[in-house]
Amino acid sequence: MFPRETRRNDTNVVRWLLIAFTLVIVLMAIWLVRDVLLLSLTAVIFAILLTTPIRFFVRHGINRIVAVLLTVFLISLVIAATSALALPDLFEQFRILVVQTLPSAGQVLQRELAPENLTLRFPFLRDFMTEMSLADLTNQLSQQIVSGLATVSGQVFPFVTNLFSALFSLLIVIFLSIYFVADPDPHWRGLLRLVPIGYRPRAREILLSLDYTLRQFLQTQIILMILTGTLTTIAMLVLGLPLAGVLGVIGGLFSFVPNFGPLVALVPVLAVTILNSPEKVLLVLLVYFGIQFVVGQIVAPLLLGKEIQLPPAIILLSQIIFGIFFGFLGLLLSVPLAAIGVVLIREVYVRDVLGDTEASLRVTQEFERVLD
Repeated sequence: MFPRETRRNDTNVVRWLLIAFTLVIVLMAIWLVRDVLLLSLTAVIFAILLTTPIRFFVRHGINRIVAVLLTVFLISLVIAATSALALPDLFEQFRILVVQTLPSAGQVLQRELAPENLTLRFPFLRDFMTEMSLADLTNQLSQQIVSGLATVSGQVFPFVTNLFSALFSLLIVIFLSIYFVADPDPHWRGLLRLVPIGYRPRAREILLSLDYTLRQFLQTQIILMILTGTLTTIAMLVLGLPLAGVLGVIGGLFSFVPNFGPLVALVPVLAVTILNSPEKVLLVLLVYFGIQFVVGQIVAPLLLGKEIQLPPAIILLSQIIFGIFFGFLGLLLSVPLAAIGVVLIREVYVRDVLGDTEASLRVTQEFERVLD
C-alpha cells in the first residue's frame, strides 16, 4: 500500500513540475512575440470597429464581401475628404506648435523663472532662500523645462521617431483587420477548437461577451474623443487662443488614453497659453480640466453603462503595468486589455469556477449574428 501511495505522490509531483515547466515556456514564448501579439490585438480591435457598418449592410441584404469592400471604400473616402479639407490647416498649425510655439514658451518660462523676476513678484522668497540657492534652483528648473519642451515632439509623439516602423506596423494592422472581417468564421472556429469539446458552447458565449464589451467600449471611446476634441477647440476659440484646431485634435486623440493622455495633451495647451495669454493660464486650466471632468465622469458612464465600466484603480494599474512591460503600445491598449481581463475573470473564474450565476452574460440575438 505504501509503495503504491508513494508512486502516486511521485507521479503527481512530476505532473505538476511538467505543468509548471510548460507554463514557464509558454510565458517566455509569449514574451518573445509580445510585439506581434499587441499588433494582432490592435488588428482585432480595428476589425471590431469595421464590423459595425459591415453588419448594417449585411442586415440589409448585401453580400458580406461586398459589404467589406463598401465599408473600406467609404472609410477611405471619408479619410480622403477630411485630408483634403482640414488636414492642410491642421498640419500647418501643428508645425507652428512644434517648431515655434513650444520652444518659445520654454524661453518665456526660463525668463519668468529668473531669480530677479521671482523675488520681484514674490518677495517672501527672500526670507526662505538666499539669492545663490534660489538662482541654482530656478536655473536647474528652467533648464529642465526648456530641454523638455525642445524635445516634446519626440516625447509626446514617440511613434514619429521611427516613421518606417510605424508605417509598417500600420500596414500589418490594416491587412490583418481586413482578413479578420472578410472571413471571420475560421478564426472563431480556430479559437473554439483550443478548448475542450464540452466547454465550447460556453467558450462561444464568452467570446461573444468579449466582442460586445470591446465593441461598446470602442464605439463609446470614439464618441468621447470627438466630444473632447470639439469641446477643447470651442473652448480655446472662446478664450482667444491661437492654434485652437490642432489643440482640439491633440486633446481628442490623447483622450483615448485615460489619466496620462489628457496630461500629455495639456503640455501644448499650456505652451500656447503662456506664449500668447499668460494671464489666462489659471482660466485655461480650469476650463481644460472642467471638460475632462464632464466627459470622463458624467458623459462616459452614461454611454458605457454599468456592464462595461472599469474602476479607476484598475485603469491606472493596467496603464502602469502594460506601459512598463510593453511600452507605448501597451499603454495605448491598456484599457482594452483591462476590459478583456475583467470579462475573462468575471465569466471564467467568478461564474464558472466559483459558481456565481448572478454574473450573467449579455448574449442577445445581435451577438448571434457575429458568426453569420
